[in-house]
Amino acid sequence: MPQMSKVELYAAIRHDHRGGMSMRELERKHGVTWRTARKALDSSWPEPRKKPPPRATTLDPYKAVIDETLRADLDVSRLI
Repeated sequence: MPQMSKVELYAAIRHDHRGGMSMRELERKHGVTWRTARKALDSSWPEPRKKPPPRATTLDPYKAVIDETLRADLDVSRLI
């Protein structure tokens, strides 16, 4: 079976529920948990994805030194 978007999945679950399918039948047919089936019946749009917290970069330990160097460089007079 081709992969469908979450919006399409929610629409299919709601359509089958209107056709008389029980919650357990919906879960089996669509391969979802009862929570997902309940969310599909309660709302026509799925919840937006949560953004992951920002990850640390390799530069993080050196950012203070780099900023300090750049600030010191602003005070240096240019001869050109």
